[in-house]
Amino acid sequence: MTRLTQLFLLLSGLGFILIGVNTFRDPIAAMAGVELGVQSINALNEVRANYGGMQMGIGLLLISAALMTWLTRPALLALSLVTGGLVIGRLMSVMIDGMPNSTVQALLGLEFFTTVIAIFLFTQQPNSKTI
Repeated sequence: MTRLTQLFLLLSGLGFILIGVNTFRDPIAAMAGVELGVQSINALNEVRANYGGMQMGIGLLLISAALMTWLTRPALLALSLVTGGLVIGRLMSVMIDGMPNSTVQALLGLEFFTTVIAIFLFTQQPNSKTI
């Protein structure tokens, strides 16, 4: 595994973990930039689960893959699918709902950039048939 791939997985993992920790700490503030009102116990629970716990889980997977070479390809595939899914969802929303604010546009750019790099690095990894 190249140092570039390790660094990419590590930085991506840290990004996901920071989002998760920030959301656990203050879900209302974490959602303010995307204008998502969190006004009930159910909403707090959902935001902490999806933007807190799931983000941290993905982040831990990516950091693990930076340290364990056998996880590299699966983690790059997972990252490209997760961020690619976010890109597709955001682009669908732009077509259906219109242009979002600059915060959401920046997220779209970052997610697109991450998806492209993850796909590229995935294609550069040797295809292993064993776990």
